[in-house]
Amino acid sequence: MSSVPDPTLERTFRGHKDTVTTVGFSPNMKQLVSGSSDNYLMLWSFKPQLRAFRFVGHKGPINHVEYSPSGHLIASASADRTVRLWLPSAKGESVSIKGHTGGVRCVSFSQDCKKVITASDDKTVKIWSLPSKKFMCSLNGHANWVRSAKFSPDSRLAVSGGDDKTVRIWDVDRHESIGLYQDHSSGVNSVAFHPDGTCVAAGSADMTLKLWDLRSNTLLQHYPAHGDAVSGISFHESGNYLLSSGLDGSLKIWDLREGQLLYTLHGHQGSCTASAFAPSGSFFASGGEDKMVMVWKTSLSNIIGGSGAQDPVSVKATKPRIGTAGQPLSYNSPKRASGNNSSMYRGNQVDNSRTMGSPIRSPYRAGGAANRSMVTNRSILNRSTVGADGLAGAVGAPTGKEFVLEELTGGDVGDEDMDAGVMPSLSEAPPLNKEQLPEVLAGTLDHIVGQLDGLTRTLALLDKRLSLQEDMMARYVYREADDVANEEGEGKA
Repeated sequence: MSSVPDPTLERTFRGHKDTVTTVGFSPNMKQLVSGSSDNYLMLWSFKPQLRAFRFVGHKGPINHVEYSPSGHLIASASADRTVRLWLPSAKGESVSIKGHTGGVRCVSFSQDCKKVITASDDKTVKIWSLPSKKFMCSLNGHANWVRSAKFSPDSRLAVSGGDDKTVRIWDVDRHESIGLYQDHSSGVNSVAFHPDGTCVAAGSADMTLKLWDLRSNTLLQHYPAHGDAVSGISFHESGNYLLSSGLDGSLKIWDLREGQLLYTLHGHQGSCTASAFAPSGSFFASGGEDKMVMVWKTSLSNIIGGSGAQDPVSVKATKPRIGTAGQPLSYNSPKRASGNNSSMYRGNQVDNSRTMGSPIRSPYRAGGAANRSMVTNRSILNRSTVGADGLAGAVGAPTGKEFVLEELTGGDVGDEDMDAGVMPSLSEAPPLNKEQLPEVLAGTLDHIVGQLDGLTRTLALLDKRLSLQEDMMARYVYREADDVANEEGEGKA
């Protein structure tokens, strides 16, 4: 282990206006997608000369995003009760899937990209066919909100977990539950299939991780993982490691062969609300209530012999300092003046599904509060940071145009589409880095952006009111004209 480099923070992305709730890599490792409570989906490019794009379409917080295994589509699930399928390009084209009566917590593709599975606050798991977007079946059995659902690698089975504290295994063809695990003492926030399909894992608000063997229906491993609710889990492509994120602010990598904790990482200010391994396993990403998306590099593939393939992404950053001997591997992001969003994961704030008529409930935590674990000797990092909120010209805001899904899935999305939105060369238009600006100037720019956003909303409201006034005046004029005509008709009579 000593000859293998520890995980390092490679890059950070800034552009969301609220907690980052979900992250996902493209299969070709050219892009990273993230979703947030700000209702927006952000598409980030690993090429520094390409700008980020903000996709607009959802009317509620985005709970989950995922790339299709082919890379042709991005699926997003939202508290607005819809699922959207997006083209991963600058145009921001999308189509919606509607059918749930509550907020949608999770959406995931089958390996052959012919189906998607969704989990919802309406207590159901639903399966939809692609590219037709037709409803196939509803998997009923959960007694409370369903927070996560995934297909098995061969798509014959599915796993789901929810606030009823259970993990269920489903036969997709027969539309029935064939397995039930009730080992968690609180709601299940995230579930995942092992890459070989023989076991499933779950992360819970009871702060633990559990793995079950599907062949023997027995509990394989149990980890008291975090000092707060587990917000997300992800298997390494080898199946030998598991990544978890927690509301205690930490990321952890678990060695499943040895049954022990391998790394503890700290990078986010506040809760860590999202995590995901890249398909190749050489990188992983995280998101937090600090509105940041972080990309980490790992050498886990070297430990197990690796796949031999190199990732086509090249990112550079100052290597963070490593903690002293005896201390957990720890990273700490620079402090920022931002609102406290942690309450949205706790019982003292209305959940993001409240607009849909659902009861008040924390998105991750279903149990009582717990003291956050403290890690000492944290280091302040210098990072390669990409900021979208400080780059007015570098953030796209597509209008969410509709596209024909049949045409998309039948064709191919080439690199020319993936690389849409190329900015001028770096020598002509170097990207602006807010971290390099004086604090006063950065604060002034943020204030100006906020004022412009407020002005835009005000103008939209005034335009709406003016339209209403014009309609009222038109009706009044027509009414007056009719009255005059009637009076003249009566006078002639």
